[in-house]
Amino acid sequence: MSKFVRSFFYALIVVSLVAATVTSTAFPESAFWAPTGVWSILPPIVAILLAFATKNVVVSLLVGVFSAAYLIAIQKFAPCAALGQAFVISTQQAMGVVAKPGNAGILLQCGAIGGLVALLAASGGIRAIAELFVRLAKGAASSQIVAWLLGLFIFFDDYANVQIRGPIVRPITDRNRVSREKLSFILDATAAPIAGIALISTWIGTELSYIEAGLVDAGLDSTYQAYTIFVSSIPYRFYNLLMLAFIFLSAIMLRDFGAMYKAEILARKGYLRDMNLNVVTIEEAMNGASDGLIADVDKNAEGVETSRKSGLWDITLALVPILVLIVSAFGFFYASGRAAIFAGGDPDKIASIETISASSIRDVLGAADAAISIFQAAVLAGIVAFVMIVVSGRASTEQAVSAWLNGVKSLTFTFVILILAWTLSTCIGKDHLGTAKFLVGALSEGTPAFLLPTLIFVLAAIVSFSTGTSYGTMAIITPLAIPFANALAPGDYPYLIVATSAVLTGAIFGDHSSPISDTTILSATSARCGMLEHVGTQIEYALYVALIAIVFGFLPVGFGATIWAVLPVSIVAVLILLLVKGKKVPDVVSDEETL
Repeated sequence: MSKFVRSFFYALIVVSLVAATVTSTAFPESAFWAPTGVWSILPPIVAILLAFATKNVVVSLLVGVFSAAYLIAIQKFAPCAALGQAFVISTQQAMGVVAKPGNAGILLQCGAIGGLVALLAASGGIRAIAELFVRLAKGAASSQIVAWLLGLFIFFDDYANVQIRGPIVRPITDRNRVSREKLSFILDATAAPIAGIALISTWIGTELSYIEAGLVDAGLDSTYQAYTIFVSSIPYRFYNLLMLAFIFLSAIMLRDFGAMYKAEILARKGYLRDMNLNVVTIEEAMNGASDGLIADVDKNAEGVETSRKSGLWDITLALVPILVLIVSAFGFFYASGRAAIFAGGDPDKIASIETISASSIRDVLGAADAAISIFQAAVLAGIVAFVMIVVSGRASTEQAVSAWLNGVKSLTFTFVILILAWTLSTCIGKDHLGTAKFLVGALSEGTPAFLLPTLIFVLAAIVSFSTGTSYGTMAIITPLAIPFANALAPGDYPYLIVATSAVLTGAIFGDHSSPISDTTILSATSARCGMLEHVGTQIEYALYVALIAIVFGFLPVGFGATIWAVLPVSIVAVLILLLVKGKKVPDVVSDEETL
């Protein structure tokens, strides 16, 4: 990118800030033109556009955070004083987001899983599992299907889903010449879309609480149950379901389009892009030299590479800690949820969990602190992996400690991006600029009944993409959408279900595709893919699936079509999209060949 273009974008930011200053002082009586009005959408737009323009995510998010802080400051300070105050606000908000228990838990969770993965790599266990899967995944199509199936299996949490699968599947997709852009897309698109519709997950408690709030506001809390609405809404989660269908069909047909097709052609030629956007050979990528990872080879005492084949013990060295992670996570979820319910003191809830049943397990897991539970599980699994690798003689205590620390350090970039994304989200959140609230108010006026599900989905998608948070989007829109739907169609239960599903699945769009979403960031890191390359290749897919969800999903059900007719037609539309727009990706492409 030329210096002129880069300077233009930075100048645009300065002009925008000045314009915001002039506007806020010139039109103090206009809520629309206030910093909490239309200008509140500027910071996320600036951060997103600048990231693609400069290819520097850290700087782009910093500028986005500072511009948001400036809009907060200009409401109380003069323009020049607001510049200094914006720096103070930015640093205070950054410290605040790190201090939040949930965010701190996520950072600890990511670090603990990163250390665990490094131990499993050092033991040879990850390579052993990869070799096991390679027997099943002997080509580009089957390796993508393996990644997809593992996403369905690790359904209980989107963060754990991404971090566990990436290191296991990456060697398989690398060997079979699948681009890391495609891998990161599969990881991302089978994380939140799966966790968001799972009957037992770290999401369900939050989703149920928002549905309950909407029912209370609509005066329907004594008529309907939140969990019943949640379950009934699953067939209407068009974006989630169609995205899962899209991945599967794209994999078995080996058809891609747009930027993803170019990335796949590059991979078939034997080259991959690493996290620094360098084009390296498959062998270099698998050795991890460019990413600072542990090489995917064995060496003898003289440092010469050997060809030792993995055995049952190698698989055990990885499989046991991973099973400990998954099983203990559910145990810690259950313990955390029970403690939270007892601490709440609600006699009815306490009585409901005295006996173990499907509903009591659901309630307990829904009340659990997901971040701390997974952190605890990751620490326990790390201890198990540490002991196994040392006792087996695969590494000394010092080497195991060094491997664990290197695994944590490899996530430094991820930590920085997460903190900046959280800070930006907080600055534009409901307690400050209220970007989501402004968007909801600006886009939700005068809606006919048949268009409401579509409008809600689009609104949730825009808000979640702009703010990078699905939970925040659900929290704002769900309590509004349910009363709104009940007002337009009183007593129409199916219509209420569709409106609710539109919020929940629209919020997934942003969690999956926004460059400032934590799941997007973790997916790119876990696949060892450049974050902007990940976003740039998957956004077209996300938009097309969202469009199909609208045209063949929400619009027909808004007119009264039955879901069992609409859903198959929507899946056929995905198939037609791949047949018409997608191109067949060959198994091998020579360097001289251009497609």
